Amino acid sequence: MAIQRPRGTRDFLPEDSFKRNAVRKAMQEQLERWGYQEITTPTFEHLELFTIKSGQSILDEIYNFEDKGGRGLALRPELTAPVMRMYVNELQNAAKPLRLHYFSNCFRYERPQKGRFREFWQLGAELIGSDKPDAEAEVIALAYELLKCANVPSELHVGHLGLVRSIMREIPPLDRSDIMKFIDKKERDLLAERLEVIGADHLGLLELIDLKGKDALEKALSLAEDLSPHPESQSSLEEPTYSASKSGEGRAARTDRLQTSEMGLDQFREMVELLDLYGVDAIVDFEIVRGLEYYTGTVFEVYTTGLGAQNQICGGGTYQLASLLGGRAVHSTGFGIGFDRIMEVAQMDTKRPSPVAVIFMPDVKAEAIKVAKKLRKSCTTVLDVMGRSMGAQLKYASSIGAGYAVIIGPKEVEEGRFTLRDMESGVQQSLLLEDIEEMLNR
Repeated sequence: MAIQRPRGTRDFLPEDSFKRNAVRKAMQEQLERWGYQEITTPTFEHLELFTIKSGQSILDEIYNFEDKGGRGLALRPELTAPVMRMYVNELQNAAKPLRLHYFSNCFRYERPQKGRFREFWQLGAELIGSDKPDAEAEVIALAYELLKCANVPSELHVGHLGLVRSIMREIPPLDRSDIMKFIDKKERDLLAERLEVIGADHLGLLELIDLKGKDALEKALSLAEDLSPHPESQSSLEEPTYSASKSGEGRAARTDRLQTSEMGLDQFREMVELLDLYGVDAIVDFEIVRGLEYYTGTVFEVYTTGLGAQNQICGGGTYQLASLLGGRAVHSTGFGIGFDRIMEVAQMDTKRPSPVAVIFMPDVKAEAIKVAKKLRKSCTTVLDVMGRSMGAQLKYASSIGAGYAVIIGPKEVEEGRFTLRDMESGVQQSLLLEDIEEMLNR
């Protein structure tokens, strides 16, 4: 019986790999043009890197194991924590801001579904070292541009966590985790029911997450004026502990938030105005909460069509993570793009160029190799390695979609002119190799 691939993984056949590489290359060229430099982190990390960020509950979602020395390790389930671990280890003293990008496979133990696999690929970027609206606008505009260059239908939503967290301080700690989950999963009826049960339906949370579109920010500012003032919200990141409060978030995380200033709504408005200058069409949406603990202010998500309910293809925001990992506190803004998801809907032209086949008789093999070597400097060229007859070589060339065949026999070698055959029309010409190169490169 043939061994099958593990569930939740895929084999990428030549055409699949070509298309994925073409889309990745287009996006990476944009990243480099924006000044972002590529980095790579290990496929597995110490388990603590992920539990300290997300709590012990993440153990149910990841591939973790002990090595032969008894050390707890895990296949990376995402890339932000590994990148910030690298930053703390290697780059804290580098000139700021740092602009980094990455593309790697990640692993999660979850039920496979459309666009979601146990092994998946993530492309992302981080701008480390600036707490200005300019940094946030650049990162969001970059994410938008990457999806645009891959011709992915996109709808960008931007939000801010400051006002949500101000309201959450008025909600009993034991209910905060569920409240955040209801918002994150857009379970509006369950949210309304819980707010009424705990007597928090007067706080304006439902009204806030209903705010979307052009007037959302002004209405949010008006709503903020009606809330009881919280002086600490202007000078600290003290906020409720949501999912991590039930999964063992360490004291270091709260200390990290307490020592870092939170960006206000006025700065968020400046960031939105900067997005207009970038030509980015953004929908202000206060329903985005991105349940991750380390986000500190601006958050954003990008949605597409053609993926059903699982239509989010990009997410990110501004966060604090370095001090949680043993480094000095630093502001960072970044995003991750679900590369597998965008490949479901990318409309970029990724047609593979037709190869050229060098067809030859056995006694001129040496000349055929020289010709193929020269042609490969400018175009994809294949050479027979099966010892086939010239007729069989031509048949194979047709089967692989070769656009042209260069036919070489003793006569051609003697005259220094080779036969160029158009595989579609069958038209043949006797040409010098230099003329053949010129024709193929048109």
